[in-house]
Amino acid sequence: MKKNALTFRNVSAGYKHRKVLDNVSFTIMEGEFVSLIGPNGCGKSTLLKTAAALLKPLSGVVELFAQDVHRIKPALRASLLGVVPQKIESPMAFTVNQIVMNGRISSLGRWGIVSTHDHDLVERSMIYTDVLELRERYYTELSGGEQQRVALAMVLAQDPEIIMLDESISHLDINHRQEVLQILMKLNREKQMTILLVSHDLTLSASISDRFLLMDSGRLVKAGTPAEVLEPELLSTVYNCDLRVQQDPYTGYLQVLEAIDGLNRRKKLNRNVHVIAGGGSGIELYRRLLIEGYEVTTGVLNRLDSDAEAARALNIQVVLEQPFSPVSAGAIAEALQMIDSADTVILSHVPIGSGNLVNLQIASEALKRGKTVLLATGMVDRDYTEGKAALHLVTGLLMNGAFGWQSIQELMLHLQRHHQN
Repeated sequence: MKKNALTFRNVSAGYKHRKVLDNVSFTIMEGEFVSLIGPNGCGKSTLLKTAAALLKPLSGVVELFAQDVHRIKPALRASLLGVVPQKIESPMAFTVNQIVMNGRISSLGRWGIVSTHDHDLVERSMIYTDVLELRERYYTELSGGEQQRVALAMVLAQDPEIIMLDESISHLDINHRQEVLQILMKLNREKQMTILLVSHDLTLSASISDRFLLMDSGRLVKAGTPAEVLEPELLSTVYNCDLRVQQDPYTGYLQVLEAIDGLNRRKKLNRNVHVIAGGGSGIELYRRLLIEGYEVTTGVLNRLDSDAEAARALNIQVVLEQPFSPVSAGAIAEALQMIDSADTVILSHVPIGSGNLVNLQIASEALKRGKTVLLATGMVDRDYTEGKAALHLVTGLLMNGAFGWQSIQELMLHLQRHHQN
């Protein structure tokens, strides 16, 4: 009967005052090949560090083969778990042979004597990863791909029960990437070694993985087989781009592709969008809208606002108002003039107080003028006005034909539909 190799029970973890993992729970069984996927910054590397006891959870428990990972002695932990990092920092002039031999340090006896068995494991690991001819070269002289293969050789020399790889094949050329994956699959199938691979290549991972763990913003969004996790709508929301999933007619494996019509659409749209933002809530919107090919205007913004700084850097036309001043009639008129030239008005996830409530009133006027108005949801948590005036305005807008959006991907789908109409 297979055992639990790695278990997270309601784990939250992070750095100093910043929580990265938020109540993550999952179990990887002995002998599974699992790919950990998700956009950059979602917490994948933090999860691996927490699993390897390099980071102590803020709450929850991490178990390695049914033992609390922080209570396992380092030597035993090294025999159970090997981690291939994105990069090994080696300030000293170590040769490849010395680096790989480091994988055996925790297994050496009291006197640190290297046995024939240790030598054989090191030799085999270097042969597997095609670095044997580099054994006398200094690690710092190697290319990024060669260094990654040496790092994998070092972990293979540990002869662990489970290997975790943190994007460790991303720097390899096609030939060596395929060879490394073949090594991992051979170890997985013949020795029942458990593999946890952080990957950005969803199509490749679908062809080699038993299961996926999909993360977003520090949370585990979904765990399951490739067919269960690789759902177009879910992936498009998590990755904030239009993705499609199809089955390869020859291999039967799933392929994840960016929508080609989405790429063509970005060339030129001749569509104008006015963004109501503030406090940094518009920066990602500006970026995505410009990439998609929209003409963007924004305001009314405080001159010192981070969104105003971003708009200036991106050459976006913006309506500005002096700091700590009420929005003037002139600024309102300028914003409405921009809206008259726009096809769509978008309200970001900006907090609303008495100072910028007028922007919602501008959105109401835009709706009256026949413009499509798209409102970020969740105003109940962002309304700092007296008597919840912002929430009342948003409710009225939605009742009169405005549309709500939550994720940027959902917003882009709204824009696409209105563009087609």
